[in-house]
Amino acid sequence: MTISHRILGRDWRTLEAIFRHPVASNLAWSDALHLIERLGAVKQEPNGRLLLSVGAHKDVLHQPRGKELTPEESVRLREFLESAGVTPGSVQVVEQSTAGESALLDMVVAVDHHQARLFTLEGTAGAARTLRPYDPHHFLHHLAHRQERELRGQREPEEPSYYSQIAAALAAARRVVVLGHGTGHSDAATHLEEVLRAKYPETFKRVVAVKTVDLSAITDPQLLALALQTLESSTAERAQ
Repeated sequence: MTISHRILGRDWRTLEAIFRHPVASNLAWSDALHLIERLGAVKQEPNGRLLLSVGAHKDVLHQPRGKELTPEESVRLREFLESAGVTPGSVQVVEQSTAGESALLDMVVAVDHHQARLFTLEGTAGAARTLRPYDPHHFLHHLAHRQERELRGQREPEEPSYYSQIAAALAAARRVVVLGHGTGHSDAATHLEEVLRAKYPETFKRVVAVKTVDLSAITDPQLLALALQTLESSTAERAQ
C-alpha cells in the first residue's frame, strides 16, 4: 500500500474515529474539518455548503448544524476519504515539533487468533516506564473474531478485518513489539507481521521484534519487562 499522506497524531486520532465501527457519536466537526484541511482543502461556498477536496476527489457537505457529526455525516465523510485512498492504515503519522502535540509512543501488541491486546509504554527511558492499555476508540473491544474452524483439515484463511484494525491502531506507534504464542503460520503474530509487511509497509518498518511467549500466563509486569528489554536490545543493535 502506498503511503500518500503524512498527518499528525491528533489528526490520525480523528481519522481513526471516523473509521470506527460502530460510527463515532462524539466526533467534533472542527476536528474533522481540521483533518480534511491537513489532507487537502475545505472551501465554504456562497450557499453555505462545504466543498471538500483531497487530491482529485471532491465532495460537498451541508454546513453542520451542531458541534458534532451525526452518524450519517460520519459515514459520508468516511466514504469520501476511502474514495480518496485515505484510511487509518494508509497514512503515516509524524511527530509534531511544536508544543501541544505528544510524541509517538512505543507500543506492544499481544495477539492470538481470538483477541489483540495493545499497550503503550509511557514515561521516559531514563525513568520508570508504565504499561497502559491502548484502544482509544474501542476498535479492538468490538472486534468479534470468529471461532477457529477446520477447513479440509487446514485452518480457514484469516479474517482480513481483524488484522487491518490492529494495523490501524499500530499506525500511531513509534516502535512496535509483537508478541504471540504459536509457531509458523498458525501464529497470529506471524500472520500480523506478514499483513503489515504486505499492506502497511510504513507500520511494518516500526516493528522491532516479533516474539513467542505464553500469552495465557504472562503478567503485565512481565510483559513490560520483556518489551523494555526488547526495545533496549534493538536500540543497542542499531547503535553498533
